[in-house]
Amino acid sequence: MMTEARPMEAFVARTQPLRIIAGIIIALVFAGIGLWMTGIFDKPVSLPPVIDMVFHPTPHRPSRFPDWLIKSTGWISLVLSGGIALVGATRITNPTEHLRIDRMGILVPSFTERPIPWDQIEHIGTWSHHGQKSLVIKLRDPSRYPRAPWKRMLDSLNSELSGGEIGLSMLGTDRTLGQALDAIETFRPNS
Repeated sequence: MMTEARPMEAFVARTQPLRIIAGIIIALVFAGIGLWMTGIFDKPVSLPPVIDMVFHPTPHRPSRFPDWLIKSTGWISLVLSGGIALVGATRITNPTEHLRIDRMGILVPSFTERPIPWDQIEHIGTWSHHGQKSLVIKLRDPSRYPRAPWKRMLDSLNSELSGGEIGLSMLGTDRTLGQALDAIETFRPNS
């Protein structure tokens, strides 16, 4: 009895809302710590009126770091953590598919609405930074995929940094980078 060969199903990595919400909460905690470090919530210091010309010693500071360093670190933490929380919030509202790999090509909804055919992909690899690995896709002709000017600028920075126009982390999804690489090997046509 002959069995009919079934086509393989597409590889789909979907976003996991609970993981993203956990990341947003952590980012908001760090943003709150940064806000506290800026000194916005400190009570204003009122000096007593000087009547008898007695000089009072300055209050003891509990930190060994200068105030300007603490406040600037707080502002940096607030901006970066707040930005990460906003990115997480947009990932929740975006389509649930983070990556799709099939015989037609690769679809990355955050980069383009249409699949990228295999013949338009020059190279696929990984890039690692501080232990975090990402999937990197180098396109033959990136101009075929319309993008906003600010996104084009980010794409060129990403290309200089990682070697490809598309950098994709699998964090917050139901799949791993290893599974994505296995799917690429399975679906990529042999040249």
